[in-house]
Amino acid sequence: MIAATIDDNYERIRGDLVGRGLTYDRLIDDVLDHVCCMVEDGMNQGADFESSYDRVLDTIGHRALPEIQHQTLLNLDKKFQRMKNFTYLFGLTSAIITIVGSLFKKMHWPGAGILITVGLVLIVLVFLPLYFITNYREQAEKKNPIYAIVGYLTLALLLAGAVFKIMHWPGAGKMIYASIGFLLIGFVPLYVVNAFQRSGKEKANLPYIVMLLVGISIVMLFSNINMSKDLLDIYLGHSLENEAQIEEVQERTSQLLERSHDSIYTDKLSNVGKIHDQARGLQLMIADMQEGMKAHVGEPGTAITELAAKDNKQAGREAIIEHGEGKGFILAARNYREMLLELVSDPVTRSQIEDHLEFTGMVWEYEHGPRGVADAPLMKNYYKNTDAAKGIALAEYVAISYLLHQ
Repeated sequence: MIAATIDDNYERIRGDLVGRGLTYDRLIDDVLDHVCCMVEDGMNQGADFESSYDRVLDTIGHRALPEIQHQTLLNLDKKFQRMKNFTYLFGLTSAIITIVGSLFKKMHWPGAGILITVGLVLIVLVFLPLYFITNYREQAEKKNPIYAIVGYLTLALLLAGAVFKIMHWPGAGKMIYASIGFLLIGFVPLYVVNAFQRSGKEKANLPYIVMLLVGISIVMLFSNINMSKDLLDIYLGHSLENEAQIEEVQERTSQLLERSHDSIYTDKLSNVGKIHDQARGLQLMIADMQEGMKAHVGEPGTAITELAAKDNKQAGREAIIEHGEGKGFILAARNYREMLLELVSDPVTRSQIEDHLEFTGMVWEYEHGPRGVADAPLMKNYYKNTDAAKGIALAEYVAISYLLHQ
């Protein structure tokens, strides 16, 4: 009796499934059998056909069947499955390369920058686009692609900013600020609109406008905030650590210089003296810039720990760019680096020197140009100078030690 009732309504059930979005014949047959079994179970429990059938349709809903069909067709699409596998393969490969590059960077091993750059380029230019494309294709109900585009651009800018910062490339700060602005002004408002639409609220214009204005206000607020005291204290702590290390390294270098006057080092004395003279000249230039910043804020000769105007943003421009030795220091530091590399042939030692004098690349010119120095507080510029001074001292020690132990 139950089976006969279901058979009488077979075509009706099939028509309802087609009406709810099923078009793939093999899937229609499978789902039809499943629905008939569920209706039969309901009737076996005492319900009549209409009650049991209505309950089954309510359980299925209106969106489930198109989603099931869409996923079924994608699973049968070999090209899509290859692209999906290719996407995750690239994601895994780029992640491993980035992790290995980060470990190399931490250990100061050569090739770290190349590995990190390659890994993140693969993530930004290959994995993320493919991921968003496959994710979009997997949606049975296509959403506005602007969400995926904005999401991709936000992630891409954040990762690009990280690469620029790690590699000390010019524009790192602007890249990071741009990614934060994109996040607050682009992604967050669109996410709010999407959330409203998913909750069934059609009018999303007001929330979008509100979140857009909130994002703009936050970006403008950040642009007017001076560096926090905690961050200034962090830069101060790092500066003091650098100065302590400089003093320690210079004491060890002094011992090497005393040894260099031994008769067995006569043929190397000239090069050792040349290295020391250039290093000392660079250290004096840094000291002049440091004192120039203190003088600009009216506290010449004051210890950095007692300086009251650590957040002054004009001192760097005055003492480094306009009336300081910033440009001259850039040229002198690069000449110092080239001289050391000419005197040292051992690849390991050369790598150490290049690592210590990494600041002689584009990063120093950018950070000590009008854009880098002008917007940085005194304490940050002071820290950058001590970091350069530490690199000079370490490179001097490594080069002289190498010459004396040849």
